[in-house]
Amino acid sequence: MRTHVAIENIEEMRQNQGIDDVELRMEVRDLKACDFVRITLLGSASAETLTVRITSIVGPAFRGRLVRRPTSAGFFDVTTTTLLSFTANHIHSVSKSNPRHLANPKKWRSNEEAEV
Repeated sequence: MRTHVAIENIEEMRQNQGIDDVELRMEVRDLKACDFVRITLLGSASAETLTVRITSIVGPAFRGRLVRRPTSAGFFDVTTTTLLSFTANHIHSVSKSNPRHLANPKKWRSNEEAEV
């Protein structure tokens, strides 16, 4: 069963406020599979910003999975196995490193990084 999750269009919000985040656009342009980004899920009564591990990028489309489950009750059907589809407009920020709370960060590395 597919779960529909609304994701905040942070780029539109920035433009409405007159914010031009050139640095973020440059960081997003350099993203690859296994990188981590932050996006905001929107519920009917709540919103939650979470870390997502990118699983693939095809053209402007990003796909990824949550690093941890949302804590807000409105997202009870969203898990770490839920595949999220989003665009650069949805990316709140780019994580500079892997989230610290991962039990085994090696499992998140791509094959190329693991072989180095």
